[in-house]
Amino acid sequence: MKKCFSFLLALTLMLAVCAAASAETITLKIAHNYDFVTIPNSVIAAADRLNERYAAEGKDIKIEFETDYQRIDWGEYGQNLIFAYKNGDCPDIFSVSDVPTMAAVGMLLDLSDLNQDAFVDGAFTSFTVDGVPYAMPFDLPVRVIYYNKQVLVNYGWTMEEAEALPAKVAAGEFTWEDFVQLCTDVKNAGACTWGLCHRPGSGNDFLDVMRTLGGRYYDENGTLVFNEEGVKRFFQFIYDAANTLEITPHDLSQQGWPAINKMAGDGTSFAYYGPIYSSTYVANAVEKDPQTFADDVAFMMFPVSQYNDKPFVIAGPQGMGICSSTKYPEICKDLFAELANNSYDLLADHANTIFTLSSVKAANELEAITTNPIVADTTYMADYAITEPSVDGLSTYTSLLHNNIVQLELGQITPEEATADMKVQLELNLDDIIFE
Repeated sequence: MKKCFSFLLALTLMLAVCAAASAETITLKIAHNYDFVTIPNSVIAAADRLNERYAAEGKDIKIEFETDYQRIDWGEYGQNLIFAYKNGDCPDIFSVSDVPTMAAVGMLLDLSDLNQDAFVDGAFTSFTVDGVPYAMPFDLPVRVIYYNKQVLVNYGWTMEEAEALPAKVAAGEFTWEDFVQLCTDVKNAGACTWGLCHRPGSGNDFLDVMRTLGGRYYDENGTLVFNEEGVKRFFQFIYDAANTLEITPHDLSQQGWPAINKMAGDGTSFAYYGPIYSSTYVANAVEKDPQTFADDVAFMMFPVSQYNDKPFVIAGPQGMGICSSTKYPEICKDLFAELANNSYDLLADHANTIFTLSSVKAANELEAITTNPIVADTTYMADYAITEPSVDGLSTYTSLLHNNIVQLELGQITPEEATADMKVQLELNLDDIIFE
């Protein structure tokens, strides 16, 4: 009897070993572009946990990865992915850029099965086309106004007053008009060299000022809009900031990122508007660690104005999609579900690393975010965040917008001329746009 039992035990162990040895290894290709590799790395880390879960469930599957991380122009990156898809060599999982174009090509898997209740409201908006979510948001970077608390102290405020400014903005007690006046006052008092600076090139940051001034650039259907009065009002502000109030340098767009990051970080400029994750570059430009940087610089939302009745921030989530032709759609979706529902600490670590909020609600409550000196005081902004749809033609719109910004700041054209020129160029270059 003992010999029989021993034989059965040995046979059981041998079968277990054989089963383990026969586990199917699934190799997924994952692609990413430029910075923030913590995005794809969180997927890879989640796979280790999913492998354990599969083993516990008796599934003979082991997930491994082949990585393809690049640092090229985002437009080129997107075109390369489309080319790879058409040639049957698309990565299984990849960071997305132009979702409407990718969806139109048919290369993105429908992610309607993913539980969106775990995410911050609206996090999927920019990745949704015709009601179908095609990518998962991995974070919730918001665009904010940076301001230097030390400049305000030098101007005569107490540190307590300087630190209370974001709450006053959230309560609607400090308006855009108050902000512009403050930028002017601190500059004229000599507390800083410039009152307000911005990115040197084309980008969506400028649209936040336009929204504050009541200009809309898409409608309820996500169609691009040229709102003539709003554009003219925005151009008037840009012109005045450089030429009348003189709070912005005439040649700001020619100065480049290193100079502008330094201006925003050392108090040469009192304020700057852009993504909160840019604080990584701003802090590095002035050789400050996160805590020291947070001691000097704080963040506030875009305030109410005479044209806009609610403070806001615009969220620009970064996301990943799954190729529609992958051999392993269910496994890829399991990885996304693992991150959203169980391993969201990995998303919190990603958000902590790049100084931003997380797209997953539970992740924003974890210590990695609540103790981050840059992000900790901005978690309330998730309740005010607006996630915009993917708007066809917006990159052309922002490019033309910036072309006129450069000339306006140099004093070479008037706001009226800039508005008329942009309207003509949009009429020539875009078909799907509403003029109002």
